[in-house]
Amino acid sequence: MADILIVDDSAVARAKLKKIITSLGHKVVGEAETGAKAYVEYIRLRPDVVTMDLTMEGMSGAEATSKIVATFTDAKIIVISAMEERGVIIDALERGARHFLIKPITQEKVSAVLNNVIEQNHDIKKHREMVQKLKREDTDHLVRDFKPPYRIGCDGKLVVVNINANITKNSCKTLVTEIEEYLQDGVMVLFEFGNISNINELVLKDIDGLMSNVYARASAVKAICRNMKFFDKIQSNQSLYNIQSVLKQI
Repeated sequence: MADILIVDDSAVARAKLKKIITSLGHKVVGEAETGAKAYVEYIRLRPDVVTMDLTMEGMSGAEATSKIVATFTDAKIIVISAMEERGVIIDALERGARHFLIKPITQEKVSAVLNNVIEQNHDIKKHREMVQKLKREDTDHLVRDFKPPYRIGCDGKLVVVNINANITKNSCKTLVTEIEEYLQDGVMVLFEFGNISNINELVLKDIDGLMSNVYARASAVKAICRNMKFFDKIQSNQSLYNIQSVLKQI
């Protein structure tokens, strides 16, 4: 079990990550909402691992990483960012972060990276190789190959939730937590299933339950798909009432 400090300016994101970390048997010993506070809390708590969001107001996650590592060279910091911010991730790794997580955060990702960082003896040569590999790889190739299980976008009162075929029960649980941040008065939520042909039936039941919760809090809920096979599967399953009632094929 590791003692972990969570750094993120979003209370929702901190709560989501804390839930995942504790479910893996680790202990969250502290939280910080700014880079400056992260440094203070690191001195006070001396955690085994820090999870550091990179995009924060004031002192950035990369700057906080530099400051901590400059004082505590053995600090184990995992930085968190989106795929499109790959340059920011590389910068943080060069400043001394040990590893990184790409949003959206899932239990599987957190478990793999935490285990790697906790168990490893820091190998400077391997760390440099990881950074150089990230620099060499083509950005378009990375974005093309990386398919997050879902993506949430917001345009005024419209919230769009793109669902991909690789969504799992764990990532669906993460989606349930993350979408809470967007459920405000007057919003319309659109679930976009794209051209996918199949999703695990147990996961579909979780999505159906999520839609029920969203329907109770949003002004309107809609869902669209482009694949006839997927549409027919939903319509033939009477247990997926909430998806059935709003799903349209386009």
